Amino acid sequence: MARNSNPSSNPMEQFFSADFAKGFASMQGLPFDVNAVMETQRRNMQAFSDAQQMAIEGIKAVAARQSQILSQILEENSQIAREAMAEGSPEDKISKQADRLKKVYEKGVAGAREISDMMGKSNQAAQDVINKRVSASLTEIKSAVEKKKTKAA
Repeated sequence: MARNSNPSSNPMEQFFSADFAKGFASMQGLPFDVNAVMETQRRNMQAFSDAQQMAIEGIKAVAARQSQILSQILEENSQIAREAMAEGSPEDKISKQADRLKKVYEKGVAGAREISDMMGKSNQAAQDVINKRVSASLTEIKSAVEKKKTKAA
């Protein structure tokens, strides 16, 4: 995913800029490296943005697939209706319709499973981005505090 290199177009980039962090750097007594924490928070926001984009892409893919499945169902139901109106004995029609309806039902269930799997994979991918970032963030914050301790000593 491409990042916008122009920080002025993204208010969050402005908020976590080095200039903004300089205002806090002059404050004495903070138990952490302000610049490191600001960079950690900027990365956190980027990870949330990336996860949100992944979720949106997943939703688009699911919607497209649902549309395809619906089109198939409508076409098959139209075929069932045409066959029901065709000539033939009622017994033959009932037998054929039962078989046809069973196949349509099975395809519907398979489509629902497919959509569920797509949603699960999309959600898992977005969650993995956030989980990875939370772990890295905690490590970075710990490092920022330890860095400040080392400078103070």
